[in-house]
Order: sequence, then C-alpha cells, then structure tokens
Amino acid sequence: MSDLKFKRQRRKVLALTSASVLAPIWVKPVINAVVLPAHAQTSLCVADTVVGGPLAGHPSGAATCQAACESEAESRDAQLCSVIETDTASGTECSCELDTIP
Repeated sequence: MSDLKFKRQRRKVLALTSASVLAPIWVKPVINAVVLPAHAQTSLCVADTVVGGPLAGHPSGAATCQAACESEAESRDAQLCSVIETDTASGTECSCELDTIP
C-alpha cells in the first residue's frame, strides 16, 4: 500500500472514530443574544461643543490628551466624541469634541 493511500485511509478512520465518539456529546450551540464589545458599538455622538488647548497646564494634570478630554467631558457632564492630538513647536495641543447630555 502506498504511503499516500495509507494516510488517506488513516484520515477516514480518524474522522469516523472521532465523529462517533463526539456525536453524543456535541450539541448545536444556542445563542440567546449577541453583545458587541464597547469599541464595536455604534455611537450616536454628535459634537455640540469643541474645547481644547495646550496639554501642559490642563487643570486635571492629565498626561495625555485622551485623559484631559475625558476630564473635560466629565466636568461638563458630556459624552466624549473624539480626541485630536496635535504636536506643535510649543508642545502638545488637544482638541476635544463633546456631545452635551440633556
């Protein structure tokens, strides 16, 4: 028997054996709900306000524009839509788009 033919027969035997062993315990999964991770959810964020300025000296003492914008959103009771970080000759400038929550 050739090596290739032997391998094919061996695969068939393994497939049949594993199917007969797993068949009684394998069941079709039941899906009750699909939950998307936070980063995959669509947002209805509509920027009502744009705030920003130099990162250095931000009242929160934040080390990143993301943290500074999150602090701004929290202090204004708003949802943070986006953060834009720009490196300039005088330092990092932050721009935060906020959606005010009624």
